[in-house]
Amino acid sequence: MKYKTINSDKFNTPYSDAIEIGNIIEFSGMIGNDENGLVDSAFENQLHQIFINLKDSLEYFELDLQNVIKAKILLQNIEDMPKLNEIYLSYFQKPLPIRTTFAAAGLPFNAKVEIEFTAYK
Repeated sequence: MKYKTINSDKFNTPYSDAIEIGNIIEFSGMIGNDENGLVDSAFENQLHQIFINLKDSLEYFELDLQNVIKAKILLQNIEDMPKLNEIYLSYFQKPLPIRTTFAAAGLPFNAKVEIEFTAYK
């Protein structure tokens, strides 16, 4: 198995950010953080940062967004769904990844959105 840690050591979290098992790469939930922490409080900015982080993570495995097959999305506010869909569709093309979206009572660091991805090699 191949493990990759991007921010876990910095934030002292007890998990790997991604793990490769055969042709599947599972990514832990990503929030809109950069090297300085959460980018800001705007939903759109946090969501765009998640996709920046995802692209960087996929590159490690020599993959891109076309390899993403699943997204599990947690929203702090379900009313952000229209903005989520608009931005999400600017990153993915058909065939779209399968997806689950739901509201969560709370997210790490008071993030507005967290997304867990699965990719296929």
